[in-house]
Amino acid sequence: MPLQPREEFNRWIHSFGVTSNAVLCAMMIGFPLAVSAYYNLWPSFKTLLPSFATVVLILAPYWPAELISYMPVMGPGSLYMSYITGNVTNLRMPVTIGTINILGIKPGTDECHVMSLIACGASVITSTVILALGIFAAMVLAPVLQSPALKPAFDYVVPALFGGLVAQTILKSKKDFVVYIPALAVNLIFCYFTKINGAYYMLIGLVLAVAFSVAEYKKHKKQPE
Repeated sequence: MPLQPREEFNRWIHSFGVTSNAVLCAMMIGFPLAVSAYYNLWPSFKTLLPSFATVVLILAPYWPAELISYMPVMGPGSLYMSYITGNVTNLRMPVTIGTINILGIKPGTDECHVMSLIACGASVITSTVILALGIFAAMVLAPVLQSPALKPAFDYVVPALFGGLVAQTILKSKKDFVVYIPALAVNLIFCYFTKINGAYYMLIGLVLAVAFSVAEYKKHKKQPE
């Protein structure tokens, strides 16, 4: 019995999505392996283990939850495309939500998945073009950006970003300010006065965040509605 156009399209989407994701994953993993094999330079497993464990502990609960919650809205095609190009939470999902809200489309329908595919495709093209223009501009302006007058400013870009993120988190919950600051201070003191691998610092922050979240959940659960 021949497949209906909808079933045939969905089967093609899954086939192409799985194949393209597998190929790109193999390329991303294969390049560093090939370079390490060519130069016979292999990283120490002992050095990689703390960072690997930290990433797994942070993202392991997030990955299945994201897949289950995003699939009904974005559809398989957009989700495959988003996982290849990245920025699912910051770009692809907001684009999808904005599109279906503007058009008044019900989530989870075929119309939603088609428009999500178009919107995510436009988002990917836009991101790629902007990145390409940014790289080209950085190459042209490299002598200016690397000048002694501007170099100190770029040295503090990452600390400024993290400072802005921390400040935003604290300002959103001013009542918990007295908890965030001591926890941050304890973590910083531990980082500077111990010789433990730096990757474990994130584990300490993760443990503190989980403990604080559980305490907050129990506190709000006990409060009458």
